[in-house]
Amino acid sequence: MSDITFDGHAHTITLRDRNGAVIGTWPANNRTVSAATLQFVPNGTYQVQDTHAPHRHSATQDSINGEYGTQGIVRFPVPGHDGIGIHSGRQAIADLTPQRGMGAYHVTEGCIRTTDAAMQVIEQTMRNDPLLQVHVQQNRNQR
Repeated sequence: MSDITFDGHAHTITLRDRNGAVIGTWPANNRTVSAATLQFVPNGTYQVQDTHAPHRHSATQDSINGEYGTQGIVRFPVPGHDGIGIHSGRQAIADLTPQRGMGAYHVTEGCIRTTDAAMQVIEQTMRNDPLLQVHVQQNRNQR
């Protein structure tokens, strides 16, 4: 069973297969809008809700510049916060923060955002090697 580690200090996610071998590492962030009820995902291990394929939304939400990117979202429960997960999106749309983040650097409502390339590999891996856990380490608010 595969797993993902998000490193909030390094600003990366790393996907490992069932044997612990690294499949890939990509940019990722947990930058959130100031009004988000979850300012950052606390360090810990979370059980993945979508183990065989990312959850999909509408065509506009699941697009390169949509809220969730081309591959949807891999959700995991964070106590007190519904709908938290890992997704891409907003590739060519700047957020309204002073940093004007785009892509993996664009703010979210609490989720971890990465690249479409990462989500494509994650989705392909999940088909044959279910994704069971997300490990969050060295994370704090990166707004």
